[in-house]
Amino acid sequence: MGNDLSTALKSKKNGIINNKNSDFNNVYEVHNRKSSMSTTRFPIIESNIDEENGRHEHLLKVWGSNFYSPIESILESGDAKVLDIGCGFGSWIYDMAKNYPLSHFTGIDINNPKDATLPNVSLTQGDVLEGLPYPDCSFDYIHFRDFLWSISSKDASNKLFPELIRILKPSGWIEGAEFDVNILNVGPNTKFLNDALFNHIRNNGNHPEEFYKNTSKLFKKHNLEYQIEERILCFVDYDLSKKKFVTFHKTIKSMILEYTSISYQEYDEILDKACVELEEYRTSYRLIRYFGKKLLV
Repeated sequence: MGNDLSTALKSKKNGIINNKNSDFNNVYEVHNRKSSMSTTRFPIIESNIDEENGRHEHLLKVWGSNFYSPIESILESGDAKVLDIGCGFGSWIYDMAKNYPLSHFTGIDINNPKDATLPNVSLTQGDVLEGLPYPDCSFDYIHFRDFLWSISSKDASNKLFPELIRILKPSGWIEGAEFDVNILNVGPNTKFLNDALFNHIRNNGNHPEEFYKNTSKLFKKHNLEYQIEERILCFVDYDLSKKKFVTFHKTIKSMILEYTSISYQEYDEILDKACVELEEYRTSYRLIRYFGKKLLV
């Protein structure tokens, strides 16, 4: 398609941009793992425990730790209460529970988690946007990962964070590890896919160009004394990163096609070219950690 890429993107998006009737607005189903949602969210890419464990090990290698908040001493001393939002299959929470057996770890996910296999782990099903089933000041530390892209900016600010602050103890910590979809050093085919993805994100209440700034605002708005750490990774330097790039764009194909005038076959051809561009352009992406302390009032 070559120079026609931008035209293919624009020719359909204006007619589709406000369409709320797509099946993707209600249910995503990936490899038999289903998630019903009140707002449009990304499909779940880690469709089984092995994939989630692989993602967890990759992030642990990149960051060198499961957390950056200064909570080591309270975890080791015991009786710390930790909550993991969107716990999935529990890769992060089980790793933490094994390392800190004297503290207790609770996970909540919109999908029904399996029964916990460690005595210091509790898992429950729930939609965090419907409220969290915990008393005020229940937890010393709250963790989430790859989660803010699954909800709108409005829901994050007006529903999620007020609940997190409510159940967090004074001087407790909230930490989020997120990926930034503003990828760097892109070729024309990669840019086409990313622009179509951005249209979908904007259509559902997020602003990808301002993700970094808006997430910082979340912590500041809710009176959290926060810090930021980031890592920039090249896709081709990590086999898992390149694999996830392909898996993600294959999974969202039908959704992205709504914002273009191309066919399924043309999409596959563009994705193949984008994969070549990852190496040619040294395309990179950014991982960000935000961690903030609840101030005494």
